[in-house]
Amino acid sequence: MEVEVNFIVKFFNWLASFDPKVLVLAASAIGAGLAMIAGIGPGIGQGYAAGKAAEAVSIKGKGSKQVTMTMLLGAAVAETSGILSLVVAIIILYSNPLIGLEGTGIVLSASAIGAGLAMIAGIGPGIGQGYAAGKAAEAVGLNEKSTRKVTVVMLVGQAVAQTSGILALVVAIIVLYSNPLLKSEGSGILLAASAIGAGLAMIAGIGPGIGQGYAAGKSTEMTGRRPKYQPLIVKVMLLGQAVAQTTGIYALIIALVLMFANPLLKLL
Repeated sequence: MEVEVNFIVKFFNWLASFDPKVLVLAASAIGAGLAMIAGIGPGIGQGYAAGKAAEAVSIKGKGSKQVTMTMLLGAAVAETSGILSLVVAIIILYSNPLIGLEGTGIVLSASAIGAGLAMIAGIGPGIGQGYAAGKAAEAVGLNEKSTRKVTVVMLVGQAVAQTSGILALVVAIIVLYSNPLLKSEGSGILLAASAIGAGLAMIAGIGPGIGQGYAAGKSTEMTGRRPKYQPLIVKVMLLGQAVAQTTGIYALIIALVLMFANPLLKLL
């Protein structure tokens, strides 16, 4: 264990030997790349939606317009995580507020990486929302008359499923624009680790995003089969999604604690 600790200390000391600006620029490149990992989610989700839409059209051969429109609308929403990650990546590359700030280079660099790590949470919402879009397209294909009700359930469910992606965005923005760690006193290594830890914590949002999307997908499916029960279905869906978001909230709390009230900083 002592050997590992010494290695970590030596590694951070090695990083600290570089010019602070160069270190921040290099970390920003890594952070931007990490943020775009979130694109995995929308790609999977949208592919699922397209597959389910094609399957729905092939069954009856009718209602292809309604099915296609439902699929495209749902797929567009599923792209949200990818867009948010793209925005953060562009900010990091073109208007990074960390560049030029006064402070320890290693903490500034870790903040850029932490922001990128946080956006990885977008994988979950992308997959979940795509699943909801696919099940909605399937439901419309089986019952064209339920299109409006199915679409409403899909959009409501998808909106909730994006919660963990929004929370990740909030943490990324805080880390970039109003990071309290940059003004904190203490070991540069610990402050840097706290910034990266905050970003890592938000990756937990992948789970709630997928789970909430699954709830939304099954709800759209059941709405297509039993349109008259739509209000009850929505209530149960929202209740379940709220519970599924719990771990995402826990992750947010830990991320905020690491940035604003890290008890470890007082132990040195």
